[in-house]
Amino acid sequence: MKRLPALARRSNRGRLLLVAIAAMPVMSACAPDAVRSVQATGFNAYMKKLGDVCRPLQIGDADIGEWIRMDAMGNDNYTYFVDVTSKLYYNRLSPEGYRQAVVGFFGSGSANDRAFDCIFRNLPPDRPGAPAGSY
Repeated sequence: MKRLPALARRSNRGRLLLVAIAAMPVMSACAPDAVRSVQATGFNAYMKKLGDVCRPLQIGDADIGEWIRMDAMGNDNYTYFVDVTSKLYYNRLSPEGYRQAVVGFFGSGSANDRAFDCIFRNLPPDRPGAPAGSY
């Protein structure tokens, strides 16, 4: 097997390092507020409430209510749901924008309207704005 000259190896490592550094702000911006802050007690309580009162919480083919009950943070689809729901909760996304984002990701389904009605109905009227440093 041929080895790359030392300069080429350093150049590739440098490029990889630059890509990793450039991706960090983008990746951290995708982290749900509830994951970044265990102090997001209001949001965490809202998520738990959705799992309790919106049964079944089905959007597209996804049983999101079950994910909430299992706290399925290892599931990338659930992580997306938590992230976009945190944006709704913290007034960073309108209900219509939220609906479009979630349906665009999970797809349409006969239970979608019921699920969204429950999600919106249970939003606290005095929910906060985005936490400091969450942008």
